[in-house]
Amino acid sequence: MTVVFAQGMRRSGTTILYDALFGDPRFTCWYEPLNRARKAPGGGSRARAIDHMASVVAFRERFLAQRGDATLDQDSLNWGAPRAPDLELEPGWPPHVRDLVAALAEAGDPTLVKFTRASHHVGALAEIRPDAFFVHIVRDPRAVTQSHLFRRLPETRERILREGTFFTLDDDYDQWRAQMMAQHLIDTDASLAGMNEEPGFVKVLLLWKTLYERTRDDAAAHFAERHVVVQHERLCEDPQGVLTALYERLELRLPWRVKRWAKRNVRPSKPPHEPDHPEWARAYELLGLTELVDEVQRSAI
Repeated sequence: MTVVFAQGMRRSGTTILYDALFGDPRFTCWYEPLNRARKAPGGGSRARAIDHMASVVAFRERFLAQRGDATLDQDSLNWGAPRAPDLELEPGWPPHVRDLVAALAEAGDPTLVKFTRASHHVGALAEIRPDAFFVHIVRDPRAVTQSHLFRRLPETRERILREGTFFTLDDDYDQWRAQMMAQHLIDTDASLAGMNEEPGFVKVLLLWKTLYERTRDDAAAHFAERHVVVQHERLCEDPQGVLTALYERLELRLPWRVKRWAKRNVRPSKPPHEPDHPEWARAYELLGLTELVDEVQRSAI
């Protein structure tokens, strides 16, 4: 039985990869099972006009009914942001969350379960299915940071560009709880106290580094040969090539309909905000990001 767990930081292009595999009729696909129970038309990419969360919410309702525990409800399965972002940064799941993920993993063959809330829970995924494949989706940290600061609001982007505050903004970038999560890291690690003086874009880069390193290390430790890194930019530039390589690693045949969908719907990524601005270089040196970005280039399919 083939099980694929996919994890990436929010705004890293996890949904576009999910959309591609969703088009493979063999896959049973689950979208963000630890998200709040709400409609998600198109998900993060909006490439498919469907509610990605509908099947998850229905499954969770059946799961809770079968469990028969009156203390549990849909909110108790929202393990992480927006309810409690700090839970994403603490390893381990309570039994009801672990059992939900285990039940989802057994729902089909092959099965894909896509997360943005499992960066610190790779070990828990390995306990559930040690034979699974683990796909780590990684995007240029500058592009991730830009997405968090601009948010998905044209008026916010236009205001920041008009005022020229991208590299000085220190508040109001919490749509996906990056601000709260970065602050949690700083507040719980004395060695990061100096980060309080840094602007918001540096704090999002800190979060990127933390999530990347934790996911990378735990995936290497627990999934070894079944650990696959997908670079978002490379997927956007050569979707058919990356998907072919991914399916080879998953030991599956890439269907023609997945190739066709990717060719029609996946577009090249845009460059990040002012990519040559010296503030990026300063932040990269401060956080040691250059080596990590190079590492992604070397390790991704």
